[in-house]
Amino acid sequence: MNSIGAVLGNDVAIKAYREGKLPYPDGTIIGALHYSHVPSDENNKVFGQAQSFVPGSPTNIQFMVKDSTKYAATGGWGFATFIDGKPAAAASMNSCFPCHNQAKARDLVFTRYAP
Repeated sequence: MNSIGAVLGNDVAIKAYREGKLPYPDGTIIGALHYSHVPSDENNKVFGQAQSFVPGSPTNIQFMVKDSTKYAATGGWGFATFIDGKPAAAASMNSCFPCHNQAKARDLVFTRYAP
């Protein structure tokens, strides 16, 4: 995806992350702030080649909300994306579940907790 992101969670999400609890309980909310990544000219001068990247401009904000009843058709998760503060087109959400379903063993969540 060529991006750098910060992944955030509500108290329910963080508790489940820390305890290694799967599947995540209903009420879990996970947010991801994504930025493009750009080469760091300053760092690359030191390395002598393009190998260091830093966050560039923001690209989108994505959310996953766990409600196993409401979102049963998509593994118990609802998905949302915002670009420039506006909800992405509904049709763009069609790719979320198929992609996240590849992480089925981790309840569709790609990110792992890193204390």
